[in-house]
Amino acid sequence: MPWLPYHHDWRLAHQASIGLRVHWFGRYAGTADWKVEPSRLAVDMVSFFFVERNSCWAVINGRRWTLNRGDLLVVLGGDEFSLGHDPARPHVSLSVSLALEHGGMANALLCRKFQRRYAFRKPEGYIAAFEKVLAKLSSTSPSRDLEIAGALLQWLAFVMDRLRPPMDRAVVEERSVVDKVLLAEAWANARLRQVITLGDWARAVGLNAVYFGRVFKRETGLRPMEWLNQRRLQMACQHLAGTSKTVTEIAEACGFASPFYFSRVFRRHFDQPPLSYRRTQLRG
Repeated sequence: MPWLPYHHDWRLAHQASIGLRVHWFGRYAGTADWKVEPSRLAVDMVSFFFVERNSCWAVINGRRWTLNRGDLLVVLGGDEFSLGHDPARPHVSLSVSLALEHGGMANALLCRKFQRRYAFRKPEGYIAAFEKVLAKLSSTSPSRDLEIAGALLQWLAFVMDRLRPPMDRAVVEERSVVDKVLLAEAWANARLRQVITLGDWARAVGLNAVYFGRVFKRETGLRPMEWLNQRRLQMACQHLAGTSKTVTEIAEACGFASPFYFSRVFRRHFDQPPLSYRRTQLRG
């Protein structure tokens, strides 16, 4: 049979892992008694509050904002807010609260530096994009979920294209540190049998040893060498339970400096020496 290429050998056109969480999406207010008492937005959410008709006010983290038709207010996770309007001239608002899961972040929108208020010179464009999502939310189609997700992403793309919020460098740098810790774990996992010093480990991911030790413990809860010993002990347990290798051979295979040091670390961690652990596993 001749060799045939698989379709996954072809060049990728696009790949993205995106998730949406929407707490609310709708048209609100319109009555004289409408108001929002002081509240706090969930830390992983972003809210967009657009004035469709008349005007209203908002208090965000103690600062008051007056909002007119076409104004878009952005409320970020953790913000304190309250809203109200003139009962004689009730406003109507289009409100959204959502999170965009992307790139391993619970809400990638929080990596952007939004202004607090934006003004749309042509509110009709925003309203039309919003209406498309409302129409899909009331759909009874068998593909309703896909239609809603597609409409939401189109609306969000419309908003982001007009607001153009820049990336928050502080968040980007923090994410870079997390990625370096993940890279450090992968680098060490591939070299468990080798001698690994803290300096070599830190240099492998482009950090100095002191800073590397600090951020590694912050992200994993363990100092680097504690984490390394735990991974080596996990490997040692697999050898003890699944092979007939001697303690000396296992110590060497798992990167311990000597069988005596291996036995001491193993006993301290599991409250029994390696051979007792093996007997327990074999009886089990």
